[in-house]
Amino acid sequence: MERAVERRSVSLFTPRRLVLAFVVFAAVLMPVAALGAAKDWWFLRYGGTPVPTTAPQVVKEGEWNGHPWQLIAYPSATHGLCISFTPKDSGDNGGGGALGCGSFVGVARTPEAKASPDMTITFMAADATEQLPARIVGAVIDEASVVEIHFVDGDVLRVPTFAGPEPMQHVRFYAARLPANFRLTPENFTRVFPSWVAGLDASGSVVACSAPRTAKDGISSLSDCR
Repeated sequence: MERAVERRSVSLFTPRRLVLAFVVFAAVLMPVAALGAAKDWWFLRYGGTPVPTTAPQVVKEGEWNGHPWQLIAYPSATHGLCISFTPKDSGDNGGGGALGCGSFVGVARTPEAKASPDMTITFMAADATEQLPARIVGAVIDEASVVEIHFVDGDVLRVPTFAGPEPMQHVRFYAARLPANFRLTPENFTRVFPSWVAGLDASGSVVACSAPRTAKDGISSLSDCR
């Protein structure tokens, strides 16, 4: 995906941490507007957000340690698939939410779509906020039944995927908590950020790969996730 920015209360950010958050998401995404009312799809209330071709839909809801969340997605006219991961009922400012958009396999292009290669897997990783624990979320092609997240320290997290609704029925999604000690700081960024994220089919074969450190134009070869 090409665009993203995490939405947190201003009081939670120092300038240094704000820059780091953009760096994290820039690995797979680009910044967009980040305020609004959750009940009115906060991400659509401000200029610059990609325009939907169909209404945003709640793909999945869940709760982590008393923190309810929603994964919302929609196909856009210019930037492919858009995904928002937002605390449910987060109030008028959409606090703790994030939005990312990018050209994706299985999502139809429009005449206004930007000329960028279609991705097969994406991810957004963020450390804990008051609204949500540390997490990783994204999309993957529909052949993938599992997503594996590999960290620099050798840890591996396996996450099941779930289906998207029409017109995103050819895309699967995933969302998972990260370890409680997951923290993104300038000092530990290269140690804790995922080294690669892969989609695996039912036989365990890698069918999608995102390896930020070796990707070219945001695209990775399957061999980069082995």
